[in-house]
Amino acid sequence: MNIQHDLLTGIRVLDFTWSVSGSTTTRILAAMGAEVIKVEWPKTPDMMRFSMYAKDDEPGLDNGAFFNSLNVGKKSFTVNIKSAEGMNIIKELIGKSDIVTENFSAGVFEKWGLDYSSLKKVNEGIIYMSISGLGHTGRQKNYGTWGPTAAALSGMTYISGLPDKHPSGWGYSILDIVAGYTGTYSILTALLYKKRTGKGQYIDISQVETALPLVGSNVLDYFVNARSSNRQDFPTGNRSVLSTDVNKTDFRGPIACPQNTYRCAGDDKNDYCVIAIYTDDEWERFKEAIGQPDWVNDSKFSNLTGRIHNQDELDKQIEGYTKRFTKYDVMEKFQKYDLVAAAVQQNEDIMENDPQLRFRTLFETIKHPLLGERLVEGIPMKMSQSSPYIHKSAPLMGEDNHYVLKEVLDYSDEEIEYMNSIGVFWPLDLSKDSFKAVRPLW
Repeated sequence: MNIQHDLLTGIRVLDFTWSVSGSTTTRILAAMGAEVIKVEWPKTPDMMRFSMYAKDDEPGLDNGAFFNSLNVGKKSFTVNIKSAEGMNIIKELIGKSDIVTENFSAGVFEKWGLDYSSLKKVNEGIIYMSISGLGHTGRQKNYGTWGPTAAALSGMTYISGLPDKHPSGWGYSILDIVAGYTGTYSILTALLYKKRTGKGQYIDISQVETALPLVGSNVLDYFVNARSSNRQDFPTGNRSVLSTDVNKTDFRGPIACPQNTYRCAGDDKNDYCVIAIYTDDEWERFKEAIGQPDWVNDSKFSNLTGRIHNQDELDKQIEGYTKRFTKYDVMEKFQKYDLVAAAVQQNEDIMENDPQLRFRTLFETIKHPLLGERLVEGIPMKMSQSSPYIHKSAPLMGEDNHYVLKEVLDYSDEEIEYMNSIGVFWPLDLSKDSFKAVRPLW
């Protein structure tokens, strides 16, 4: 890894984000070298701590796989901001920070007395970023949303899928990730502005609005070609709609043959390789790639029409070849002949076997104090002088309290002991053992 320095060394982020969108922003900032201090309270922890435990991992406060991916590189500080002592500590931290981030619903930070005008009184140059579904202004600002809700409001969900089928949806909170990356480049822009002017600013990000570039082609199609994205007979009214698709065991299409998923060596259910041959020239290269066995030169396979008419036999012959090799061997063999071929991959394949991602070192190994060594997603950008990288595992809740209180705020041992005794940093009626039986949220 060719890294000369961290881009954001010396920048401190006070991070109130939770779930996915805001945590994505601060995850990237941490990978760029910023000191990110994640603020939580054990009675209302980030819900991601309890979602998607990895197989065989014991459920608990610090073991959630999704949390540990979203929060790599960060520090953890626990404080009760509803107490006078806790709020004073937060204001002291704001005074010693460069950036404050949150992704609560509009109005939450204001209720805490931490709106931008109040933050400026504590730290004139602070950069404050908020992410919410519809932004912090306008008559719909208080509407509650999640990533999938924002996708639906933006039109992304409606235009997904095939024109003659009901919308397929995105299957994941895509706008949480899009908004998270938008937050990162907005903060980087604000830091550049502050470097030039000495002034901070407020960044208000609407997840719905971050989707608009992703639906631009449909908007353009409507205004230029007067062609609507509406589907005939959809929506059908206030009732559930089930897919009318028929499950198929192949992926044949009308313009290529062979075109299918072919069984390869191995006993995993995903040991298949997709192969598609579109032209007679490609067919000739395919024949050469598999060594010109006698059957490929049968005249019934010599052109596309013949191959389509005899594709059952053709698929059987091809699978007789592919089953002798791994799906990656098949993929690489045909790609060397400039043919369309791709291994069918599941999550484990993508993380551990994908040759391109391995070469790009997208996944990095970190050592977690409870979970041991794990692969986590890196940052998908490479820079010749300051590539972002994962500095450390996600924090255990409250593991950096001593650092924050002693080294950042210079509190005395007596002050810390007193505030500990009245429950400022951890609820007096709550132990970490009480989280061990918590099950995943989904």
